[in-house]
Amino acid sequence: MLFTGAFTRNFRLAIQHLEKITGLGAIIEDVSAGSLQEVLYELYTPIDAGGGVVVNENGGVLMIYRRGKWDLPKGKRDDGEDIATCAVREVEEETGLKTLSLTEKICDTYHVYAQGGANLLKCTSWYKMKGSVKDKLVPQQEENILEARWISEKEMPDIVYKSYEAIREVLHAAGYKW
Repeated sequence: MLFTGAFTRNFRLAIQHLEKITGLGAIIEDVSAGSLQEVLYELYTPIDAGGGVVVNENGGVLMIYRRGKWDLPKGKRDDGEDIATCAVREVEEETGLKTLSLTEKICDTYHVYAQGGANLLKCTSWYKMKGSVKDKLVPQQEENILEARWISEKEMPDIVYKSYEAIREVLHAAGYKW
């Protein structure tokens, strides 16, 4: 569905349209980034998060399994914490990995969701990290993580098929192709 002009009004109509019909999209023309952010922050509470694409010495990528999907470790930033520190902390907490080194920023992703009656906009900053197979992986059960494991490049196509689109985009941005 295409919405043109009167951005604020049409943005709200587009959201209503998307909430009623799953699997389809909406295109809103002639939008400045400033007006988009302004309207998003009116409708959604922004949350900052950090996450990691952790690679081991054998080229395996660390992934977690929760809520029926393969995912990358990530989580919300604590007050006063910088986002890179958040990313490392969240990987450690969700996987039990202790030997981590941050190498570079990959990208940012955005997604909206509802929780406890609030509409939230999560911005996740993703970082490439190095980890070791020598560390024992311990999935954080309090976060509903059932498994944490190293995924080989050979396994990657099957695993990412059972993941979220945003996670596939992060892995592509990190240089993975399948």
